[in-house]
Parts: sequence; structure tokens; C-alpha cells
Amino acid sequence: MAQGSAEVNKQYFNDNADSYDARAKASGVIGIIGENILLRREWSGAEWSENTTRVLDYACGTGLISQIIAPYTKQIIGMDISLKMVEKFNEKVRDQGIPEEEMRALVADLCADELDPSLSNSEYHNFDVIVCGFAFHHFSNVKLATERLVERLKPNTGVLLVIDFKSHRPFPSHIANHGGHTHHGGHPHSGHGHHGESAGAVLKALDTVVHGGFSQEDMRKFFEGSGLVDVDFVDVGPNGERGKAITFLGHDDGSGKDINMEREVFMVKGRRS
Repeated sequence: MAQGSAEVNKQYFNDNADSYDARAKASGVIGIIGENILLRREWSGAEWSENTTRVLDYACGTGLISQIIAPYTKQIIGMDISLKMVEKFNEKVRDQGIPEEEMRALVADLCADELDPSLSNSEYHNFDVIVCGFAFHHFSNVKLATERLVERLKPNTGVLLVIDFKSHRPFPSHIANHGGHTHHGGHPHSGHGHHGESAGAVLKALDTVVHGGFSQEDMRKFFEGSGLVDVDFVDVGPNGERGKAITFLGHDDGSGKDINMEREVFMVKGRRS
């Protein structure tokens, strides 16, 4: 992630870590995503076993997805650029009495120009599954992000699962605020709004967004270009329904009001060859 983009995201998610879970759970979006991952375990082609499966939850936030898939894994390691999000993740793990060797998170940016040397340790490689939920549209360099994730998969069997938005029209106020540049899309997933606050009071969630979703062609190019095979897509919707848009509690448009929006969501898989 480019330094400017990374710093904007880091600041925003640090500022909103305390309210993140309440908003995300109120909308039910994370539950829908976790449910779809579990429903499509066989489709993913990954091994899901409490005895062997090691998972990297990249851009893990407070660990909402990790908590849902944990029963089907031996170990989950979360990574996020936000210290406050990581602290919330680890606080929940401690409160549940889960051993650190089974689930923990650390501050890490795999998209940095120069990686922290500690990330070269073997414990941060050879994952059976890497999950990245609603983060790709924040990455300024999606190609680099994909390559860095693929490097950490177990050769021949490791699977990358990415959940994100299909291509969509930008949020109107975001176009206006950025002089009509449409490469920024609306960023409607729950947990990131500004309720009752002026646009200048806090860093707006829309400023963390780089891409207005992705087409299958986009994602196939990133995946196959990074050496992944068996690339496939599935629509994600409530109760496992394909092709049904998910309603998100949208972000403050600067008026102090949140706006509900519907966005179509996909999940894409690819196996490291």
C-alpha cells in the first residue's frame, strides 16, 4: 500500500476501532460474509480442519471474520495496519480464553515498499488459507498486494479467498469532493460511518477508498498474474443466496447522516501452483 494511502487508512481505522464492532454487527454484513465462507468451504478447494489448517486473516480488523471461521482452523494469525484494530482483536481473544498460539493478531503492512524483517519468519508463511475481506478496494497497488499474499501461501495447496465489491458507481458526494475523479468508489461497508459528525470533524471513510469495486476480469488478472490457478468466482448474498445485493449502512456524506446503500459482493478463490 502506498505510504499516503496506508497512513490515511491507518488513521481512520485507529479512530473508529471502538465503534467498529457495534456498527458491523448491527448491519449483519460480517455474519453474511462469514456464513458464505463456511457454506463454500468445499468450493474453496482449501483444507478446513481444526487439526491442521493455518489461516492468515489479512486486514483482519477486530477479528470478526476470524471468530466465525475459527472452529474450522488450527491457527489464525491476523494482520492489520491499524494498531487499535489489532488491540481489539487480541483483547477479544484473551477474553475468550483462546491461547495465543491458536489465534492472535499483529500490526503489519504487507503492501509496504520495504517489509518489516520480522515478517520473514517462517510462522508468517505456508498458510493453508489466506482470507482478505473488504480490503482490496483500500489497496493503492492491488497487484503488489496480491503477489505479497500469494508468497505466503503453502505451495501447491494454499488458497487465497478475497471478498469485495463488484464494480459500482462512485458515491455522488465523493465525486464532487474529488473534482469528478471516478476512480474513487463509494465505500459502504458497515462499521465505518460517521454518525452525527460533520465532514471536517473526523477523517471521512470515503477518503480511505481507492477502487470502486472490481470486475471479474480485474480480479482474474491480479490472481492469475500472481501465479494462482483454479481461479473461480461466486456471488455473495444473505443466506447464501447468489446474486442478491447486500444492504450496507453507508458512510456519512458530509451532512451528518448515514445512507443505506446496496452493493453486490463477490468472493474469488485461487490456489497457489
